[in-house]
Amino acid sequence: MQMLKIKSAMPSSPYAPQWDIPIGVSQWQDHKKIDIIKSFLLSKEQELLTKFKILDDARTGLSENDVTTRYGRYNLFDFADECPEINDLLNFLRDSWLSFIQQDVTEPYPLQILCWYNIIRKGQDIDVHRHAAGTSAYLSGNMHLDDYDTKTVYEYMEMPLTIPNIKGGLTIFPSYVEHGVAEYKGDKPRVSLAFDLYIYSPPWNLGCSNEVEHRPFMTEDMIKTING
Repeated sequence: MQMLKIKSAMPSSPYAPQWDIPIGVSQWQDHKKIDIIKSFLLSKEQELLTKFKILDDARTGLSENDVTTRYGRYNLFDFADECPEINDLLNFLRDSWLSFIQQDVTEPYPLQILCWYNIIRKGQDIDVHRHAAGTSAYLSGNMHLDDYDTKTVYEYMEMPLTIPNIKGGLTIFPSYVEHGVAEYKGDKPRVSLAFDLYIYSPPWNLGCSNEVEHRPFMTEDMIKTING
């Protein structure tokens, strides 16, 4: 995993704000499994739009006709029985998260995950938004399931970091970091994943705030293995 930074300029006074925000970038190289997952999610779109009521647009600017507005109504990993490659995706996300915290020198916690997906089409964009802020923020991620002629702009305090959207490309970032995508001009649907990780350990025990059941991402036993 490559670690990038959104970093403040040299402060001009003792009270000027400073920040040094880690953004992790990696890529899942198993394109065959990515293609299978993408095809499965496209086939699932109308089912989710019909089965679940709109939650809200999460400040993305997308509409009731877009699967993004059903986030929090389902968990992508509930579909692993229908598409076993989703289990391989989960293992890739775990490995990437571990690389992220090791490079950023933070400790592992028991974690839960909520994961959903987005489909936008020609002429659509995703407004600048964030997943969480304040004391509930931990880590979030985005992943793209093909090569797209778009870039996601991550920003904090109006300082941007632009990352191209490539097949299997994963970005992990603190949940309070805002991000968005300009107008998509491609002819094929643009499919991406998004997820939030929640610390599930005292004193936080945050869990997932939405109605859908969250899924284990990192357990105590896994952490023991990591720590040797």
